[in-house]
Amino acid sequence: MTQTIKSSSWLFARLLALLIIGGCMATVFLNSDDVVAEEIVDGACEDTSWKQAPKKIVSKDIVKFFVRFAWNDSVGHSQNGFFIPDPYQPYPQGIWSMSLIKTKNGARFTIHCEQNDLQITGEVPQTELVALQKLIDEHHLAELNGHSKRDSALDEVLDLTVTYASGESITAYAMGGSATLPDNWSPLWFLDFFAHMAKKAGLWPKTVQ
Repeated sequence: MTQTIKSSSWLFARLLALLIIGGCMATVFLNSDDVVAEEIVDGACEDTSWKQAPKKIVSKDIVKFFVRFAWNDSVGHSQNGFFIPDPYQPYPQGIWSMSLIKTKNGARFTIHCEQNDLQITGEVPQTELVALQKLIDEHHLAELNGHSKRDSALDEVLDLTVTYASGESITAYAMGGSATLPDNWSPLWFLDFFAHMAKKAGLWPKTVQ
């Protein structure tokens, strides 16, 4: 009888040990699966877009415009450390920020390129806000309203806000790779517009360091 009890106890202990080992192995495999799942999520594009955002803006009266984006085309030739624009590359690459804000008697604009220490600030007539709205309409920018995507890449940046006197607005955001950008988007629209505005004001430099 005593021998039977000892045998049963030994079998029970062995079975318990196997269950514990099996549980640990299952935990290891589960953790491995979790790691794989996290890697897949990290490589994916996170879409937090507001699908219900209005795609048509009634107002044409811009009170504040701001855009920040990456211009990543290859850099044009340089001379003595200065960027020299040419037809193939009119602007130095980098992160650009531009704004145009309505004031009492006109509008104030800023242009900044982080990688080239380019900083321009000036005053222009309010007709430039009208011209900017025409550009927005021409490229159907309101259709980008609510766009918001990001991933783990580092190539692209887009932060756009257009605020109107009516309280309406257009916003778009992207951070990461090219897959995060809206289909209907080009930095050249605003590089050309703001550069032309600065040239008319006599503030655009002939060379950019």
